[in-house]
Amino acid sequence: MQKNTQKVNNNLKTVIVLLATTLIGSMYYIYKMSDRSKDMIISLREEKHNIIKDLEKSQQLLTQTMTNNSFLSKKVTAEELKIKKLISELKQRKNINANNIADYKKNVTDIDEKIKLLLDEVDVYKKKIDSTNLALKREKTKNDTLLIAHKKLAKKISSASKLYFYDLKTSFFKTRNSGKQIETKKASRTDLITVTFSIAENDFTKPTTKELYVQIINSKNNIVGTKKEKKFGGKSLAYSASKEIKYDGKTTPVTIEVPTNDLESGSFFLNVFDKSKLILNSSFELE
Repeated sequence: MQKNTQKVNNNLKTVIVLLATTLIGSMYYIYKMSDRSKDMIISLREEKHNIIKDLEKSQQLLTQTMTNNSFLSKKVTAEELKIKKLISELKQRKNINANNIADYKKNVTDIDEKIKLLLDEVDVYKKKIDSTNLALKREKTKNDTLLIAHKKLAKKISSASKLYFYDLKTSFFKTRNSGKQIETKKASRTDLITVTFSIAENDFTKPTTKELYVQIINSKNNIVGTKKEKKFGGKSLAYSASKEIKYDGKTTPVTIEVPTNDLESGSFFLNVFDKSKLILNSSFELE
């Protein structure tokens, strides 16, 4: 009987040892699994954080991508909104597992590929724009060069087409009853002053009619001859005599007569005008 009791006790001890060993093993396993679970959670959180950072970089890249092409601009905006939504979803998600992380990583990869293709499109568009702008700039430079050359040529033609008046002379006459004119130098005898000059030849000038005016002023600042006035815009010209001359580009001599009376000896000033523009001037003395 005592042997049976001892045997039972031995068996119980064996069972207890086995149970204790199993319990210790289970606890160790649970402890290890718990550590592994903690490591996995930390790893998943790090993965989540890295994914968010990658998505934020992609979003920033799209934000900095500027294009005035409306179609490409819409595509950039659409991708940017998708990333923004994905970032918000990830930040709000508390529980995440390995499968979730794998899905998000795949989304990031897909987004990166779309962004690369989109940026390539934008780059191609910008190169086309740059090429077009370069062509336009070259065309503008060419047009500006032609415009400058045209202005210079027009200036040269304008300068060349200006008329040259020269060889201004004055003569003084006394008219006898017979009509014969005798040259004189005495003021009291002078009843006619002739003013002569020439218009030089100019092939750049079109045929035109010139309105020429002679102004003779005595020492008392009075107009000699029959004083007349002509208005040119806001200006008024007092003159002694005038004449219209047909000019066809050839050398043209001009003679303008100024009838006078009661001249006093002294100094006189002579001005010749093409309309209101002074073209010749001189002075003379009469005894």
